[in-house]
Amino acid sequence: MSSLDTPSRPRSAAAGGLGLPPCWYLDPAVYEAERELIDASPRFVGRSQMAPRDGDYVALEGANSGSLIVRHQGEVRLVSNVCRHRQAIMLHGRGNAKRIVCPIHNWAYGLDGRQCAAPHFPENPCLNLPAVPLNEWRGLLFAGLGDPAADLAALDDWPELNADGYVLDRIDYEEHELNWKSFMEVYLEDYHVSAVHPGFRTFVSPEDLRSPKRSAHGERFYAEMVGARWPLGSPGSPQFAEYQRLLLEVTGGMEPEYGAIWLSYFPSTLVEWYPFFNIITCYTPLSAERTALSSQYYVRRDVRESRPDLVEACHAVLDEVTAEDHEASVRLHAGRRALWRQGERRQGPYQDPMEQGLRHFHDFLRVACPAFDY
Repeated sequence: MSSLDTPSRPRSAAAGGLGLPPCWYLDPAVYEAERELIDASPRFVGRSQMAPRDGDYVALEGANSGSLIVRHQGEVRLVSNVCRHRQAIMLHGRGNAKRIVCPIHNWAYGLDGRQCAAPHFPENPCLNLPAVPLNEWRGLLFAGLGDPAADLAALDDWPELNADGYVLDRIDYEEHELNWKSFMEVYLEDYHVSAVHPGFRTFVSPEDLRSPKRSAHGERFYAEMVGARWPLGSPGSPQFAEYQRLLLEVTGGMEPEYGAIWLSYFPSTLVEWYPFFNIITCYTPLSAERTALSSQYYVRRDVRESRPDLVEACHAVLDEVTAEDHEASVRLHAGRRALWRQGERRQGPYQDPMEQGLRHFHDFLRVACPAFDY
């Protein structure tokens, strides 16, 4: 019998002030409930500027492999890229087309997914491609149920979140032997930064890590902004030394508008802003102990075209921080697995205010998955 088989009423984090127990990271029943939650939630697929004109398409990879972002009659849709005849992938990369045509048997579809040709068939089989409209928030496109614009309306007065003029620079897809929440959680708290990130902790304001420069939260999100340490101090790693040098060249020695902005859109999307960079990462649980990550990196167009050295340096520091967070996630998951195998249900308290984002995330999960005893 699962250790979570006994239902109970959701308990506010304020009542117990404790994090989730190990069973929430290892129990297959919790995994199934969370997977259903994620499947029913908005899912980021790309940016509207990836298909700015009618007929533009982008073949997606990673978690959204087998789908196209297509603009047709002014509307952006997510259309299947798998032929209904013998299941071939039809388009690759990006381009502009009047039809979606399978290169194997020339079955053809309109950009809205409707089948328009099936050579040598006496009649059109009318096997249309699945196609769904996409919801947009600040240029970010989401598939699935829900309304991101309504969920994130409290951030409408954050001008820093505007990413107009940014272009896609890189896409990463990875799979790791970790519970998906372990990744989300290290981005939702600032408590670990001083111990885990020697380079990053010297770049951002230590005061803002203890109390964010600006923060906001809602039922489905938590957002915070931290400033850069100013003047920039001694860099904590060679990667940050080069990044800080080039950043000051580009800003003309002026203080960056912010050091970092983190937006966690519950349950499984993370949006990050750094000077001239924007990254969106989606976490897809494959099992209780395996997660797929898909990250899209966007860079402000003028910086990408004029300062490739800064772009390269920024990727280097982001990769450094990501590797450090991954190591922290591995340690967290290993400890929870050990306790789970021993039947232990130990839970630790939240550090306030540096773990308030983590607390909001856990509260969201407790309400969304109320059938479990935590």
